[in-house]
Amino acid sequence: MKAVGNIGKITKAMKMVAASKMKGNLQRLENGKHFGFNSIDMMFKSDIHMQKSTVDMPASPKELLVPITTDRGLCGSINSGCFRGVRTYINERDRSKIDILCIGEKGAAAMKRPFADILRLNIMDIEAPYNFPMVMAVSTHIQEQAESKDKIVVFYNEFKSAIAQVLRTVELMPKHRFLETVKDAKLYTAMAIPDTNTANIAIYELYLSSNLWRCFLHNSCSE
Repeated sequence: MKAVGNIGKITKAMKMVAASKMKGNLQRLENGKHFGFNSIDMMFKSDIHMQKSTVDMPASPKELLVPITTDRGLCGSINSGCFRGVRTYINERDRSKIDILCIGEKGAAAMKRPFADILRLNIMDIEAPYNFPMVMAVSTHIQEQAESKDKIVVFYNEFKSAIAQVLRTVELMPKHRFLETVKDAKLYTAMAIPDTNTANIAIYELYLSSNLWRCFLHNSCSE
């Protein structure tokens, strides 16, 4: 009875710590989920010249998959669901044109055996809570791995409630396709931007990092 009572105290303390962490993650999600999100997409939709210059996607594109998983277990179906989603996605496409950059130790462990030939990089031991400079650092690695790709596909868990999340995918452009598209932009270049070559690169970094930031925030709350 004494042992059971001690376990009860430990469990109660763990519950309080988890509740506190979740409250902080939910606050970060609420504060950061709209930062830069859809701003670049609206620029594309508003500029007819950019729409005309958009590079056509090949019939069988080269893809970089970026599944966001966790470094710790005991997270329900977050990691297993993400792995199943990636596996299904790959099985429906030409595997020889796909590479994986996995975020999180659990995802890398699951994908190491079936996808060892296409698992290019694994980023793990990311310090929590997440912040935007960290996401920018991760986006740099994604840019490097996606240099020869036609698109980037990010897998993440969208937070719904304390007991529910939904696996989502976000398709993003690699840097070379983005710069090829925005070089003919007319609307935003009229806003007295001094150097479009520098500005376009900065805009791409915002485009990639803001989308990743939203994915990280949702995945953190789901965890």
